[in-house]
Amino acid sequence: MKEYFPGKRINIGIKLNTNENIYNSSTNLYFLINIIKNYFYKFKYYPDSENFFLKKIISKKFNIKNKNLFICNGSDEGLFFIFLLLKKKIIKIYNFTYPFYEVYCNFNKIFYKKISIKKKITFSNIIFPNPNSPTGNIFFLKKNNKLIDNKFIIIDEAYSDFYNNNYIKFINKENNLIIVKTFSKYYSIANLRIGFIIANEFLINKLNKIKHCFNSYTVNSISAYLAIECIKDFNYYYFISQKINFLKIIFKKIFFDNFIILNSFCNFLLIKINIDFYFFFKKKKIFFRIFYLKNEIFIRITISNYKIIKLIYFFLIKWN
Repeated sequence: MKEYFPGKRINIGIKLNTNENIYNSSTNLYFLINIIKNYFYKFKYYPDSENFFLKKIISKKFNIKNKNLFICNGSDEGLFFIFLLLKKKIIKIYNFTYPFYEVYCNFNKIFYKKISIKKKITFSNIIFPNPNSPTGNIFFLKKNNKLIDNKFIIIDEAYSDFYNNNYIKFINKENNLIIVKTFSKYYSIANLRIGFIIANEFLINKLNKIKHCFNSYTVNSISAYLAIECIKDFNYYYFISQKINFLKIIFKKIFFDNFIILNSFCNFLLIKINIDFYFFFKKKKIFFRIFYLKNEIFIRITISNYKIIKLIYFFLIKWN
C-alpha cells in the first residue's frame, strides 16, 4: 500500500514546506477563546453532529442551502469519504498534483489513470485541485462543460480563496460536481482541522451516511465556533491575501535570474532547482518541500514574511 508522507515537522529552523499561512488567524478567535472558558461545563456534552451554526454561516457566504453542505474534520477526511463513493469508478488524476489522491485510490482499491495537465477541463470522473498543488496554476471550467450523469468532477479548492474564485455556482441537482474546501490555508487554522464539501443534496446525504458509519462527531464545538469567527472577519483575511500576493512578487524577483518559477495563484511558489540548492538551505535550517518530475527537481516554497525573504536572499547570494 502506497503511503502519504506529510511535510516534515520542524522544531528548529524556518518551516516553508507545508503551505501554512504565514499570518495568524483573526484576532476575533483570541477574544472568543476567552469567552469559551466561561462555558467549561459544556465540554461534557457531545458536539452538534450537524454543525448547524457553522453550516448556516458557510451557506450564507456562498449563497447555498444547508442541504448542499457537508462539514468534515479537515478536507482530507472529506476527500476520503468521497473516494468511498467512487469504489466502482476509474478515476483520472493529474500526473503532477496532490499525492494524497493516489494514496486514497490505492487504499480503497480504486482504479485510477494518470493524465497530463491541461488548462481546460474536458474530462469526467476526475479529481484535481484548483489551483493545482504543487504547481499553483489554475484550470478553467466553462459553463458549457457537460457534466454527464453518473460522471464525477471533484474540485479540491484548498487554495481557491487566495485568488478569490470558485466553481460552486456550477453545482445543481442534475450533476455530480463536488467542491472540497478547507479552513486550513486561507484562514490560518490548520490546527483545528475543519473542511467542508459542497455538492447536490443526493451526494451530501450519501456522505452523511458514510460519516455516521465512522464517527458522528467529527468536528468539535470549539473548532466550529472559531471557524465561524474566521468567516465573519472578511476584511482582515482579504487584507492578508493581498499582502501575500505582494510578497509573492518580491519572492519572484529574488529568484528570477537564477531559476524557472511557475506562475502561482496560491500562497506558494514552485521553483525548478539543482539538488545542491535544496541541501544548502537545509543545512541553514530553512526547509522547503522537494518534488521530482521525470528528471527534473522542484521545490515548493511557502510565501513568508519580509524578514525571512531577506534571509533567503542573503543565503541565495552565498549559494551563488
